[in-house]
Amino acid sequence: MRPGLEAVTEDMKLKRQIFAALDGICPPHTILASNTSCLCVTEMASVTRRGDKVLGLHFFNPVPVMKLLEIVRTILTSDETLNTCRAFGESLGKTVVVAPDTPGFIVSRLLIPYLLNAIRAVEDKVASVGTLTRR
Repeated sequence: MRPGLEAVTEDMKLKRQIFAALDGICPPHTILASNTSCLCVTEMASVTRRGDKVLGLHFFNPVPVMKLLEIVRTILTSDETLNTCRAFGESLGKTVVVAPDTPGFIVSRLLIPYLLNAIRAVEDKVASVGTLTRR
C-alpha cells in the first residue's frame, strides 16, 4: 500500500481542511501523509479519525534528484504506518530518516541557523550575496 500524499502550500488551515476531507472519503486503512517541511503533523492528524495512519513525508526539491526523505512521526503514528512509509521511500531509492514531530523536524532545523549565518556574513561584509549564491 502506498500513502496518499498532500503537497499544498505551507498553510495549516488548508492542510487541516484537506486532511478532514480525505478522512471522510478515503477507506479507513489509507495512510495520509503531508509533504510539509515544518508544520505540526499532529495538528493535521487531529482532524482525522486515523491518527495512527498520519505522518509527514518531507521530500526535498528537486524530488527526482534529492535522495533524502524525512519521515515525520507523530506520537500517534503506528509502527505499521511508519514501516510501510519507510519501505515506500526506500522503493523510490531515497535515504530515509525518521524525525519526531517537532518544529523544523531535522533538516529545516539545521537549515535555519545556516541561513542566519549567511545573512550575518553579508551584514559583516565577510561575503557578498553573489559569493554565497554562486553555484
